[in-house]
This record gives sequence, C-alpha cells and structure tokens, in this order.
Amino acid sequence: MTFAADGLDHRPRPTQLTMAELHERSYRDYAARTAVRTAAGEWTYAELGERVHRIIGGLLARGIRRGDRGIVLLDNGPEFLEIDQALFVGGFVRCAVSVRLHLREVVHILTDCGAAAAFVSPAWAAALATVRAELPELRLVVAVDGGPGDTNLDALLAAAPSAVEPPLATDPAAILYTSGTTGLPKGATLSQANWATMVSNELLELPPVVDGDVVLHVAPLSHLSGYVGPSYFVRGATHVTSAVFDAAETLRLIDLHRVSILPMVPTMLNMLVLAAEEISAEETGGGHPSLHTIVYAGSAIAPDRLARARRVFGDVFVQFYGLSEFPIPIACLSREDHRFDAAHGVPARLASAGRRSPFVEVSLIGDDGHEVPPGEIGEITVRGEQLMMGYWGRPEATAEMIDEHGWARTGDLGRFDGEGYLHVVDRTKDMVVTGGFNVYPTEIENVVSELPAVAEVAVVGVPDETWGEALKAVVVVRAGHTLAADEVIDVCRRNLAAYKKPRSVEFVAELPKTGSGKIMRRRLRDTFWAGRERQIGG
Repeated sequence: MTFAADGLDHRPRPTQLTMAELHERSYRDYAARTAVRTAAGEWTYAELGERVHRIIGGLLARGIRRGDRGIVLLDNGPEFLEIDQALFVGGFVRCAVSVRLHLREVVHILTDCGAAAAFVSPAWAAALATVRAELPELRLVVAVDGGPGDTNLDALLAAAPSAVEPPLATDPAAILYTSGTTGLPKGATLSQANWATMVSNELLELPPVVDGDVVLHVAPLSHLSGYVGPSYFVRGATHVTSAVFDAAETLRLIDLHRVSILPMVPTMLNMLVLAAEEISAEETGGGHPSLHTIVYAGSAIAPDRLARARRVFGDVFVQFYGLSEFPIPIACLSREDHRFDAAHGVPARLASAGRRSPFVEVSLIGDDGHEVPPGEIGEITVRGEQLMMGYWGRPEATAEMIDEHGWARTGDLGRFDGEGYLHVVDRTKDMVVTGGFNVYPTEIENVVSELPAVAEVAVVGVPDETWGEALKAVVVVRAGHTLAADEVIDVCRRNLAAYKKPRSVEFVAELPKTGSGKIMRRRLRDTFWAGRERQIGG
C-alpha cells in the first residue's frame, strides 16, 4: 500500500452503502433466523430474500424497470414487507401511501410521480379500476389479495428469482408524499443512500438489537413503522404485523408474540396506556416484560401522559423527530432521557424532541436570517446526509426549502435549553399534526369553500387530549344562507381522507384579517391555545 507524503491514504473510498445492499446482507447474515411471522407460518431471512427476488423477477417480466415508481396501497401485513423490500432491492422507487387517502388524492399522487406499478388491496383495486383511464402511465396493477387488476402477488411469486444490477447510492429509492401550503401533496424524493443513512442514524440512537427481538408493526408501514422497521431488519429481528390498530388487541399481541419493540404514533400510545390502565389499575412498570423499546414520533407526548405510560410499561421509550424531507432522526429523546424520579416531578426535557442526532447539523434561524442566541426561538434548519434529493418534479419548491449550502427549512420553530434539548414550540407553516398525520389547512378550506353557503373559512389545529391537535373549521356563512356543521364535515368526508375532516365547526360573524384582507389564521388559532407553553399538539 502506498501513502502520500503526509502518511495518509487518499485513495477514493467505495461508494456509500445502499438500502438494497443492507437488505441483501440481512438475507445472507441471518439466513436461518425468522424474519416475518405470518398467520400461516414463518419466513426465514433466506426465504424472505428468495420471495423478494421472485417479486423482482415477476415485475421485470411484466415490463417494470429499474427507476420505475411503485405505489404501495396496503394495510400492514407480511405482503407489504416483502413488496417494500423488493422495490428497494430491485432499484425501483418505493412510494407507500396511506390507505386512508381519498381516491382523488391517490390519483394525484399516481399522476404526479408517473407511477408504473401499484400494489393494492381488493378495495383499492376496485377503486383504481374506476379511474384507470385517467392513469395512462400506470402499466401494472397488482391486486395483492384479490380484486380487479393486471396480476396478483402469487403470480409475481411464481417467477424465477431474479438477480438484479445493484442500484447506485445516488439512485432515487423512495418518495414520501407530504401535503403543501397549496393543498397539493409534494413528493419528497430520497436516494438509496438517504434511506441507508436514516437506518444507520436510527441504530446509533436505538437500544441495541439483541437475539430474539420481535417487532410489532401496528403503526402504519406507510408511515412510522416503515421508517423504523428497516433498522430492525438489517439487524435480524423478527417482524409481526397487525392490519388495524386496536389497543386491547395490541396488548394481547405483545404478550402472545413476546414483542420487544413497538413503533407507535403518540395517539396510539395514549390509547394503549388507557387500555392497559383499564385492564389493571394497579399495573406498574414491567406488566409486559418482553417489551424493552417503544419508539414514537410525530410529536412529543404531554409529560403527564408520558408519566402514566411509564408507570404501565416502564422505562422503554425513545422519541424521534424528523420530516418527510429529512427523515428521522433529526433529534432523539433517548430511553435514558425518559427516566426520572417521580418524587422530583416530571422533568422539562420530556416535552422536548431530545438532543440533536450526532451526524445531523441543526441551526435555529431568526427573522433576520441569522442564528439566534442560546435559549431563544428560531426556525429549525437542518443539514445532513438524510436530506432528500428534492421534491419530485418540483425544482422551485425544492429551492424554496433547501438553500445553496444544503440547509433545509423545517417550518418548525424551536429553542435549545441549557442542556442541549431541542424544544419544538410552534410552526412557521400552518400545518397541523393530528394523530400523527400532517395536514395543511388550505387543502380542507378549498373543499369547504365549494359549499354555496360558505363566505369564508379558516381551518386551524386546536388542542385535543386524544389526537394532540384536532382540526376545527371556523366558517362565515353568506348572508341569506344557512349552513349546519354536519354539512361542512360531510363535504370533507366526501372529498378528503377521513383524518382530514374537521372534528368541530364554529360559525362566526367575521374572521381576523390583515390590512390587505388576508385571513390571519395564526391569530385565530392562538385564541384556542392561550395559556399553553407549547403551541402545537402532543
């Protein structure tokens, strides 16, 4: 080996690991371990790898090529896991979306990314069949478990396992759709390296994975579980899925499968704690001894709720903070951070998002464009290897979020306390996080405004004990018209995903406006958050 005059090896390093290679390694390194536990039996990692390569072979045989976008519209299930990995390993672009979306929202996403393939449930197979003429780029509908489509999963699995050209670290690997201020979802595009970096940074923050670990996926695999699950696949854990979340059933599954790891959004965790308390009012930490890690994200949990959760499950909690554009973890509240002596009260850090992840840069920027002094509030801006490649097909929107130095604006306002904990205190954008889902008011306002009786409408997030934030529509009715709250909620139900419909409606004579006539949504929202330290839910 030859070194330069400074004694260092300056040869180019190999390219960064890809998510595809990490999955391929797991099939080899943990070949005999149980990868997925299904209702019909178990798949080892070697068997999972073979199934993944058969799906890839089936897709290639049907004209789907590397770089093509594949939409996954499925509830949690073993099929989701194998399709997900096939898209990564095959060099396709994975786009998993919530099954709770409205058909028109799904059509927009399919059109926006030019999806070539869709993997769908029977209900979604039937729904897409009604709009197939609007989707000329959609060449293959895989009706995973029945329904109208071009093929089914069994047919793909009947193909010979296919060896594939490994994707490059810089190849697009996933598109995460996030609503925008215009109401039209944008596709945050992540490379193979972005996703692999997310995994490596998660593993840095999570408690060590040990032999026999079992992950239960009740949080959506299209959302949180889909971001956390890969970290446990690359370390050989066993995975169990549940198609729907039911708190009592989740507790039963934890004990049945001796679950040790549980990803959850805060709303689910709140419900789980209530169910556990009902089962045994005397239950204290250790009631489910196999469980050693509950990973939650989406928002902080109210400290008093977290204290109750700790009494039920013990010191098992890890919180991640991240975005679709910059996946978890930007910051982490570790399992150690969650521990405290109840005799001394609940520590302030439990209301934070944790400390910044070691390999992520975080800066708080004031209105003047400069970093704010310690303790003051500024917009959270981030930089690092997890940062998305950009919004799919939207260079202007990408440039608005990411500056020339690679710093991305999160739209969240935060402050660092004296111990380095990042407190997310408000949003510069009007986004509402309800039940772990991001919702932009404009999207809902556009729908409500279609009602002839509506003169003006503003949608805001208000405090809610269960959901963190709940959507409220504040409506001005046109003179000479009448309008009921049920009519407002119903038009949203007919046009939007269920989680986007307002949970309450309030009628007012007028909305607060600026001198130029723009509705002051923030001032309206502030009336509902008066007296609270945090101006967002959790």
